Amino acid sequence: MARMARQVPPVNIESGFFYFKCPQTEEDLQAFWLRLCAYKEAAIKAPLHPDHVLTVTNYMGSYHGHPSSGTRELPPLIRQCTGYTITVPLLVLQAPIQVGDGKWSQVWRGTMASQDLPDVPPVPVVIKLFQESYLGFGPGIEDLWSTLEYADWLPGARLAANEAWAYDRMRALQGRSVPWSYGFCKCVLPNGEATFGHVMEVIDGPTASTMTADELGLDEVGVFNLADALAMAVHEMHDCGVVHDDIKGHNVIIHHNPSNQDYAGCL
Repeated sequence: MARMARQVPPVNIESGFFYFKCPQTEEDLQAFWLRLCAYKEAAIKAPLHPDHVLTVTNYMGSYHGHPSSGTRELPPLIRQCTGYTITVPLLVLQAPIQVGDGKWSQVWRGTMASQDLPDVPPVPVVIKLFQESYLGFGPGIEDLWSTLEYADWLPGARLAANEAWAYDRMRALQGRSVPWSYGFCKCVLPNGEATFGHVMEVIDGPTASTMTADELGLDEVGVFNLADALAMAVHEMHDCGVVHDDIKGHNVIIHHNPSNQDYAGCL
């Protein structure tokens, strides 16, 4: 999964859904550091695992408006939940995609269901958890202070808020060159750590770093068409005012369009 640019957009985390009180003094930072260390130690002892049900405390569903033609279809549950808060979504982890220390997010495949809509089938989802204790803040408190000062390390609330801002700006691209954003959650992990998460569409397909043109069955024209599609996706993203900041083969999913038998890339 890709992360959005860290050039700070005009997102407020001092109030609202993504509220976070940043350390302002050395005493605040010391307390924050000690909490992170304790959470990390507890996370090692009680890691996330398949079939874990996240303890969700709040959820903010994304607003999709009226999806345009050419976009991938929204699942029934998401169509019925668009634009308002689901009180208690049921998020279940299934398989890790990207996990471990020093990651910008802990990424899992999972499912989403709603206790408010028990007759609507669950939805396969990708769940990105901005777990602060695993963000890779350096070996000492001096590194944490330095990176906070220069904005190279950001609290999970800021990362989640930045991503919400970016996906809102890219609303017209969702379901085409970027995944649908289903919503954002606040949850408490098994180690007791409060964490923000992003619930997204699952895009099935190999990444550009794992498949060759021959393996995809692409001739020279097909390769150029795929490159053009990816270049257009990046251009459209920039037109939305969003810089991806982490474009590489691992973050480009190659998926097949059954309507025209073409391959395209999803960032």
